[in-house]
Amino acid sequence: MDYSTVLMKRTFFSIIILAVALVSVVSCLKDAETEKTPQAAITSFVVGYYNVRFQDIDQQGNDSITYYRGGGILFPMTIDQVNNRIYNIDSLDYGSDVDAVTVSVGGVGRACYYYLDNPEILYVWTGYDSIDFTPSRGLVFRMISSDGTYNRDYRVQLNVRKVFPDSLLWSQADSTGFTAFREPCAVILNDSVYNFGLDDADALGVVSKSIKGGVWTSPAVLTGIPFAGWSRNVIVYAGKIYAQSGNSIYGSTNGREWVEQRSGIKSLIRTDDDGVIWAVDTEGDIIKSTDMSEWTKVCVKPEGFPDSAAVAFDYPLATNKKIQRTVLAGLDNDKVSVWTILSTDTVWSQIDAPARTVLRLPVMQNLSVIRYDGSLYAFGKGLDGFRQSSDNGITWYWCSPYVKNNETSWNRYMQFPKELKGYDGDFSYAVDRLGCIWVMTSDGQVWRGAVTRLDKRER
Repeated sequence: MDYSTVLMKRTFFSIIILAVALVSVVSCLKDAETEKTPQAAITSFVVGYYNVRFQDIDQQGNDSITYYRGGGILFPMTIDQVNNRIYNIDSLDYGSDVDAVTVSVGGVGRACYYYLDNPEILYVWTGYDSIDFTPSRGLVFRMISSDGTYNRDYRVQLNVRKVFPDSLLWSQADSTGFTAFREPCAVILNDSVYNFGLDDADALGVVSKSIKGGVWTSPAVLTGIPFAGWSRNVIVYAGKIYAQSGNSIYGSTNGREWVEQRSGIKSLIRTDDDGVIWAVDTEGDIIKSTDMSEWTKVCVKPEGFPDSAAVAFDYPLATNKKIQRTVLAGLDNDKVSVWTILSTDTVWSQIDAPARTVLRLPVMQNLSVIRYDGSLYAFGKGLDGFRQSSDNGITWYWCSPYVKNNETSWNRYMQFPKELKGYDGDFSYAVDRLGCIWVMTSDGQVWRGAVTRLDKRER
């Protein structure tokens, strides 16, 4: 369902619900006026319609602004009778204009309102006025008892989202003390991000920091693992880090001291934490493990199966949660391909490339793939943008900020920071449990971004 359809439905239901609310409020006010009392209180407060600004980008890349009508009935107002406050817990949509909003007020007494920036002027509420809810003005609603002997003021606040909920926001606040490496690779273990790579002396080193804050550790040289043959294949499984160097897999609990786990490995495939671990051995067979100790041959490596820069992800089938689908994307002799296998199968199958070239996963240097917000995202050297797949690797849409050359704009909010776009050096990446994507470059930059609604960091 596209965004415009959702907006139309929201507006339709808003009209129906608001009409019912207006009838109730009018009835309530009429009942309150049948006798004069020294009492005054607001018992219902319903926000009507307002405009919402929606920023778009046209085919020429120019900013454009469109509007749609929002209905406040979808955002109930809380009335705090103890502290005389009225506010909405769920904020209005990002871009909502609140300088001209209609409201319906119910309660005991007559409703008036004034602004703290000019409290001498008291306006009588009629139900037809467009009221300015701009926070800086300070809106106050006053209920006056029917006998005129008592007033009660309520401070009214209409909260609006400050950022678009699907925006991918980036910061460079985690760069302090970071030591960059060549041929880097990063993983997340025990709420810390570890970045591995080669230093200026061609020694294999590591730096780390907590995803919750703090500073980067000083670089430490790895022991127990040969520097020659560094493959940049590093994974986390069951609370331990595993890496490939040469034709062997090595394991570590702290990222510094390593012990050889298995030899005869041509390629260790980057996989999900605690999923099935995949590798290609030196005999040309695809093997798998569920404990990093016992390995089982699955099949002979098919022609074209990626043997480098390969990343795999496990999904439970929607129709049967006990069956896992594994999707793998990678390079073989500079050709990119996507493969899949079910946990009940013994053969990997290559996914047919879409007929439309623009929907295929393109060849990218330093091909990188992450699973984020229910989709797969691929990117590579240059960091110009993301390719998104929401159908298990079949089609890959370019996350473009605007439509160009008849390509379909898919997710224009998934963008790298402008400072990274066009970066021609090497980089590493990781995704943490707080909803953040890490990108660390070989020239010392550290960027951390998250989609607003997925960001779990403390503020």
